[in-house]
Amino acid sequence: MASFCNVSIMAFLLLLATGAFLASPGLAFEANERDPAALAPESPSSDDEGILSSPDVHSYLVHCRDKVGPKCGTLFVEKIFLGKSEEIPTSCCTRLVNVVGLSCHNALTNALILRPEFSGKAHIYRKNRIHIWKYCELQA
Repeated sequence: MASFCNVSIMAFLLLLATGAFLASPGLAFEANERDPAALAPESPSSDDEGILSSPDVHSYLVHCRDKVGPKCGTLFVEKIFLGKSEEIPTSCCTRLVNVVGLSCHNALTNALILRPEFSGKAHIYRKNRIHIWKYCELQA
């Protein structure tokens, strides 16, 4: 029964994450730019250019989501939003730091934080996001 509950929660979060990307991509980018708890942004790349318009922001978030991948994405969501204590595998940390990048990591997290279900604990989720980034930098 407990495992069914965990699976149901994860399915809900993954659906919510997809909905967040589609429902508020502009807000996610704006929050990423204003986030005082965010680490220094990456140097601009061709992927980061032109993300000020809504279709570009949507594409950027989808691109970021695809870079993370389902396995690592699920682990990061569990760690940031559910406080799971499982270790993040080195392969996911390497992917986060070397493929996904800090801008994508921040934008994806902010897209979920902006959802009403998560906004009440935004400071905790941002702290968790920063902790995971620093941890993964050391692992990668």
